[in-house]
Amino acid sequence: MGRYTKDDLDRYFDYNVFPSKRLLYLGSRSDVDGSESGVNYEMFDCFLKGITYLDSIANAPITVHMNTDGGDWYHGMAMFRAIRACRSHVAVTAWGYACSMGSVILQAADTRIVARNCVVMIHDGTGGIPPGAGAKTEEAWAEQSKKTRIEMYQIYLERMKAADPRMTLRRVEEMCSHDRIFSPEEAVEAGLADWVMDTFEDAGYQADGGKYDPPTATKAGAKAAKRRGR
Repeated sequence: MGRYTKDDLDRYFDYNVFPSKRLLYLGSRSDVDGSESGVNYEMFDCFLKGITYLDSIANAPITVHMNTDGGDWYHGMAMFRAIRACRSHVAVTAWGYACSMGSVILQAADTRIVARNCVVMIHDGTGGIPPGAGAKTEEAWAEQSKKTRIEMYQIYLERMKAADPRMTLRRVEEMCSHDRIFSPEEAVEAGLADWVMDTFEDAGYQADGGKYDPPTATKAGAKAAKRRGR
């Protein structure tokens, strides 16, 4: 089994954490009628335990491999804040999907990598009004939905302005009025990712200087990767 023990593999397959390599997997924990469960309490529960564990044992880079087409705003934002709270440099590699809430979580990372053919999608999402709610409850949740949308726009804007200083909150709002789909290259150009991964070496931690460095970064990707300076 080489450098890896059975305990390493058991933890990775059962709990999505690979301590010796400081890896985490972020994806659906269950399925609902054959479909992905997406971002929910199970995903958050597993992820929070893993990332706080890795961050507590060493101040060293953490790599997150992510594949999610979105889900619950509040559990997603809890993961977003957990990533931002880490003392360690966190790199997220998005594979098949980084859609909806998944694209928001991606923006929390110090380094944002997208695999070739990954789909990055941003939109307003759904309002989250409880079924059967009364009129006043609907009004309260509608107001809350406005607040969360503005917070989401600001998250995108923070990263997108590194690629285009002329980007505005109004422009982000317009982009999110419908499903806006980006190819990996388009995501880098828009400032939603730092570079595109072709090999595992492209996504790996570069030991020199203690940072993640792109093997061949685009101008936009290089600016975004340097912006937070970890």
